Amino acid sequence: MKFFVRDLSGHSLPIDRTAIPVEEQRLVYGNRQLVNGRLSEYGVSEGATVGLALRLRGGAPKKRCGCWLTPTDRCSQAAVRIVGDCSLCNTSFCSMHRLSEDHKCPGLSTARADAFQKNKTKLESERTTTEKLASF
Repeated sequence: MKFFVRDLSGHSLPIDRTAIPVEEQRLVYGNRQLVNGRLSEYGVSEGATVGLALRLRGGAPKKRCGCWLTPTDRCSQAAVRIVGDCSLCNTSFCSMHRLSEDHKCPGLSTARADAFQKNKTKLESERTTTEKLASF
């Protein structure tokens, strides 16, 4: 049996030329999704055109803020997508708690000590001495 597949852009393709993984394909014919079964069960005839769409990923709950307000109460705000991830503790936070100081990050003290040491070595390497200062 020969049939064609029409993608979302309207191009008709042979069935083996879609370059979309099989687990992500969703075939639709006559407003019905084709699941595992025979094409004759769905009324697909010779030379028919079947629609191709991608499976939508979804259903996952939104990320919530990882900040604990009290030992038993957590912030209920949604986490900010890009700037809400803390690189020190690898947790997502809302816009109110996204800074390390605001969510009491456990890695903040070591990060501050590392930044202080890095700044100290940079300033010492750029230090200049003059003859007048050396005589004091």
